[in-house]
Amino acid sequence: MNVQRTDFYVGLFLVGTIAAVVAAVIATSGWGEDRYDIYVRTDNAQDIAVDTKIYLQGLEVGRVTHVTPRPAPSGHGLEFIIQASLVAKYPDGTLLRLPRGTEAEVITGLLGGSTLNFAVRDTLRGTLAPDDTIDMRRSAPAMEAFGALARDLKGTIEAALVAATGTLDAVKHLADSLTVATGTSRRFIAGIQPATEKAMAGVAVNLDRLRLVLDSANARTGLSFTEVNATIAQSRALLVSMDSLTRSVTAMGGENRPEVRAIMVNMRQLSEQLQYVLEQVGRRPMRLITGVRLPDSLSVEGRDTTRGAGAGAAASSARPGASSDTTRAARAAPGDTARPPRRTPVERSP
Repeated sequence: MNVQRTDFYVGLFLVGTIAAVVAAVIATSGWGEDRYDIYVRTDNAQDIAVDTKIYLQGLEVGRVTHVTPRPAPSGHGLEFIIQASLVAKYPDGTLLRLPRGTEAEVITGLLGGSTLNFAVRDTLRGTLAPDDTIDMRRSAPAMEAFGALARDLKGTIEAALVAATGTLDAVKHLADSLTVATGTSRRFIAGIQPATEKAMAGVAVNLDRLRLVLDSANARTGLSFTEVNATIAQSRALLVSMDSLTRSVTAMGGENRPEVRAIMVNMRQLSEQLQYVLEQVGRRPMRLITGVRLPDSLSVEGRDTTRGAGAGAAASSARPGASSDTTRAARAAPGDTARPPRRTPVERSP
């Protein structure tokens, strides 16, 4: 009894397995689906076999059911008619209709295996009817395309290597030229180094001598350049005050009295002489020792009396009335140029 039950279960399992396989075959083979056939004409059926999948823009729409050879119309060789079984509807129920400009193309993978793709090449009106025939074109296999790419890359790499070699040669030539130029520059610098050091030593000696001369001049004069500048600044301030006083006296001389006119002329002449002496001393401080010679245009009645610049200025400021008899003049240094007067003095009245 147990043996019979076991045989029953085994038979039931086998029947169920066979039924599942048959159902899977029916489901995958498309039995029970509405289909129609499209024929593809080609002169090369390589990589095309029965049950090859057919795709339309990446969507599987059918399979190859037959590959039939026949003589080519030209009388040379064979041509092949491929029967493609296409589904009548998309999964959503929309009818599948191919435009008239549709062509077939075989695509072979790198690891083998091929597919048949439908692509629209021309925008023609209308759609393909069942049992219509279309042409097929074959693209270059992936390995051949890869080989062509490799050949192109080989040529490009060779050209790049040749260019790099030329660049390296140019860089090497430039480096050799720089080495030669550097050696020449080093020899030139080594050649002029002794003369340059000697010239710099001479310049240092001359600068020391100049410093000694300046120190000696400061010691002899007892003055420093800072003191001279301060004196000149004070003198210019004094001249400004004197000019203001002169303008005031000139305004007061409107009565045209001879005494006032004489005082105004003497003050003006004294101011011009003092300004000339200060400008000459400001240009060359050594004239404080050697003296300053007044030009004839600043002397009284064209007569010069040789005096020191400092003494003449003091005498003029102490005795303004005596300027009608004597003038302050100093011995002029060589190369001294007289400064032209700002105004021609007016002759004094007797």
